[in-house]
Amino acid sequence: MYPTEGFMLPEKPSTTTRSVPTPRSAREVAPKSERSGVFGSDAMLATFRQECEVAIESIRAAVKGLGNAASSDPTRPQEVSRRFGINKNLTWKFARVLSATDAFDAITMLPGPEGVEIYLRAFAAGGTPEQFTAELRFALKRFDALADRHFGSRAELELVLDGLRTDGTLENARRMAFRGMAGVFGVQARARLTAQIVQPKSSDPRRANVAMLVGLAGLRRLRPIGALPIFRASSDQPGFTSAPLFGGDAKDATNYLAREFSTIPNSKVHTFESGERLSVALGEGPIGRSGDSDMIFGTLLPDALSLHAEPGDTTAGFSTAVSIPSESLVSDLFVHKSIPVLESLRASMHATLSTPLPSDRARQAACRLPIDCTPLLMEDLSVGFPLEQFGQYEAMVLRAFEVLKANPADYRLARVAMAFPPVPSALLVEWDLPE
Repeated sequence: MYPTEGFMLPEKPSTTTRSVPTPRSAREVAPKSERSGVFGSDAMLATFRQECEVAIESIRAAVKGLGNAASSDPTRPQEVSRRFGINKNLTWKFARVLSATDAFDAITMLPGPEGVEIYLRAFAAGGTPEQFTAELRFALKRFDALADRHFGSRAELELVLDGLRTDGTLENARRMAFRGMAGVFGVQARARLTAQIVQPKSSDPRRANVAMLVGLAGLRRLRPIGALPIFRASSDQPGFTSAPLFGGDAKDATNYLAREFSTIPNSKVHTFESGERLSVALGEGPIGRSGDSDMIFGTLLPDALSLHAEPGDTTAGFSTAVSIPSESLVSDLFVHKSIPVLESLRASMHATLSTPLPSDRARQAACRLPIDCTPLLMEDLSVGFPLEQFGQYEAMVLRAFEVLKANPADYRLARVAMAFPPVPSALLVEWDLPE
């Protein structure tokens, strides 16, 4: 199990055996003979790519032929725009179709049906023979038929291609999902924030204390909704203790709320028991900006992590649960410079549609998402580490360092940031433990 940085305290943390290399992309998760997905196999993907390349080359040839017939160079979109009175965004799309080095990249640049007709009518009005506009129209219709045959529509194809891009972002799908999920559930946030400070124990250099800050900035209701569960605090567990970072009785879950860094206008915070957990919920409040809330929770986990490998335990890490639609996700890991964490640090995003992030490596790989989560490393914290999404962020983290009686100058920072994190999902940040 990894410590979970969701809206709850973690279960008892431990390291997890690492038996396989971390895959570099979603398509490397399974052996080649077992790979499957939208295309079913690599052979099917290769077949589709071949058909796609033929269709895109036909479109490119038709665009060039149309330009030659009109004595207009389509690779110079500004000149085409001025001459035919076409919106420059439309002429740029055709130019990028011609310049794309990969057929899949060219697909995302193709204008929609309305844009195509605007483009063709402008050339026809300029005296271009109908033969050339007809050739481009036919080439585009043939491509749409290809997309329909494999996926049902060009829109569906573009979603598939978003997951196959070499830069691994799924940005278009994530952006659309954010708007849809926020509308469905009636709530959204400006940012999902997490920060962990890994502090070596003075009494045992093989162990570390952990301070955790988790929460939401700019939490907003989009329609009247009832109480919104935000945070769950675990009851006492053998061999594992936790306490509110900024003081108070651990049996009162509201003490985990970092009140000086939280703003909750026009709402009340209350607790209730859920099984063996204490839960914190944000009560009813106004919709829109007048009810915007920042809710940050702080947890101190003494002796929470091992800093050295043991039999069966060769890695350590944290997972961040994303359960509320957010415009951005920022996860910071502050590590003492004496701990060799950042040299092997890696991060990955995983779908959690039916269960929390599993500890089993094979199951983790199966639900890994093709999203680039490369951490940004910051060696000198004296230059600051602000977040535009939450103005009090630096002050909050420095307050946590004060509680730990630690000097930020002795720490390094690894930051993972992304726009529109998928929901529900979990960000996994892990590293190899030295012997």
